[in-house]
Amino acid sequence: MNKASAVKIWAGFLILALSLAGYPVALAQDFPTKPITLINPMGAGGSHDLTLRAVTSVANDYLGQPMVVQIKSGGGGAIGSEFVAKSAPDGYTLAIGGPGWNTTLPAIEGRSKGPDDLQPVCRINYSANNFVARADAPFNTLQEMIAWAKANPGQLKFGHSGLWGAADVPWKELMKKTGITSKVIPYDGGGPCMVALLGGHIDVTANFAAQALPQIKAGKMKMLAVLDDKRNPTYPDFPTAKEQGVDVVYLMWRGVLAPKATPRPVIDKLAAAFKKMTEDKAVVAMIKSFGDVPNFLGPDEFGKLWRAEYELHKEMGKIYKK
Repeated sequence: MNKASAVKIWAGFLILALSLAGYPVALAQDFPTKPITLINPMGAGGSHDLTLRAVTSVANDYLGQPMVVQIKSGGGGAIGSEFVAKSAPDGYTLAIGGPGWNTTLPAIEGRSKGPDDLQPVCRINYSANNFVARADAPFNTLQEMIAWAKANPGQLKFGHSGLWGAADVPWKELMKKTGITSKVIPYDGGGPCMVALLGGHIDVTANFAAQALPQIKAGKMKMLAVLDDKRNPTYPDFPTAKEQGVDVVYLMWRGVLAPKATPRPVIDKLAAAFKKMTEDKAVVAMIKSFGDVPNFLGPDEFGKLWRAEYELHKEMGKIYKK
């Protein structure tokens, strides 16, 4: 090979390298050119599903393309998370994330997908869990429920959204601190769990205001306790568990996650759009009607919190498995 040919070959490689280096930026400039699919790893009708549909209702206004919510439930959120982790890292397939299936399961049980497998786009909000019962339950407060459970050992039926080690955490903590016994029944998401409660298959569940408030207003359910340090300003009449003598707090974040190798310019464009969506007056009103308020965090800040939570849960898992 002569010197001129070698120079041409190296020049070609250089041009190719430079064009590839600029590819993510060019991709972000055009992105998106088609609808974006958001995978909900939990069941329809749950708090994540309601929040996600509220936010994405205005996606076209801020991205120029619609966002389509698709349910892929099962495995306590693992099936949907794994589907997104294996999807093309182009920004067109995203997941609605939560600490149960994206922190606890991968950290403690080694399944589902966590921060090593998925990339943070943004946090939309976080909210406290609540203990709720059917309107015809033989107790009206958390303390009355505890007294009833002690008087009827093993008869109380508690249902949760199906994520062992996460969705059932506040109930396990309650049982440990109060000494009550109960039957614990998992369901495939918050929506199916609500159906079971209203159908009389379980007596109590832990869910979020997005699910609870409409049923409470309709007279079908009643709030036993808010699992936060303080009362929620959206429904200030409902006391916390701590006020009723049981220190149980459980908070849930809701975020958007992407496949790990998604280019940063695409992540930034998505995050900027979600920020505008969560600030949209119509979306804020919808989320407030669920008893929640948007609490947006960008990819870096959200990623740090998620990673710290994951590492903490890994340490907790070592203790949990002993």
